[in-house]
Amino acid sequence: MFFGKRKFLDPEVEEWHVECWRFLLRNFGGVARVKAAPLALPTASYFPQVPGAPHERAEAVFLRIKELMGMAEWPAQLVERYANNAQVAEFAMVRSERPVAGTFQTDGRQVIITYDPGLVARPYNLIAMFAHELAHYRLHTIEELPPGADVEPMIEELATEMAVAYFGFALIAANGAFSFEQFQDFGRQGWRGGPSGYFSEDGWVFALAVFLGLRDESPETAKKHLKEHLAKRLDVALKHLAQNPAIMEAVRAPDDHARD
Repeated sequence: MFFGKRKFLDPEVEEWHVECWRFLLRNFGGVARVKAAPLALPTASYFPQVPGAPHERAEAVFLRIKELMGMAEWPAQLVERYANNAQVAEFAMVRSERPVAGTFQTDGRQVIITYDPGLVARPYNLIAMFAHELAHYRLHTIEELPPGADVEPMIEELATEMAVAYFGFALIAANGAFSFEQFQDFGRQGWRGGPSGYFSEDGWVFALAVFLGLRDESPETAKKHLKEHLAKRLDVALKHLAQNPAIMEAVRAPDDHARD
């Protein structure tokens, strides 16, 4: 047990976070890799604006994420995949991103990553989704299963989200974790949004806090680029880690070897 009376996430969820961080550190280069990875920020220096058609812009973002994740030379085909929209009135629709945002497919010979082209207008969600599918790619190259995946297959999706944090994309994923907004196109209007991905906002914030802790990095830059309420939650998460040093000690505890 790593925790005192106070908690940020449910204690069993925090324990799983610790075990999953250890799993990722063990398989993908250890703390040195985390320190070498950039903390991806939603700025032009990380994601320059690219002119062209939506698919061309999506490909530019996809290639940039591959570069930031150290996967520039990993072959993958990017394919558009249109979302299914639920019509609730003649000219009103509700869109749900979770089932259709993107997919990772491989037959052992080629990798195909699909995406909903509607996400091109929602950069936080587009970046987080591409990072998630590329994290799937990374996880498929190792033999060890994530902690708990032998009992509950959905754990692999949660571990993939943690890998998104491990490779430096927790801040962007946190900003895109929940949205609800009105849209209008082609004579139709409605609402779109809700949770995106498999982590809650607090799950992403906690993962970001651990990432910063492993890097011994000040949170000030991250807080400048987080939504205001998430920046406040990051302070709470960091305070929780400071009051419960056994959490980071458990994350950092060395295994026999780290491999990449």
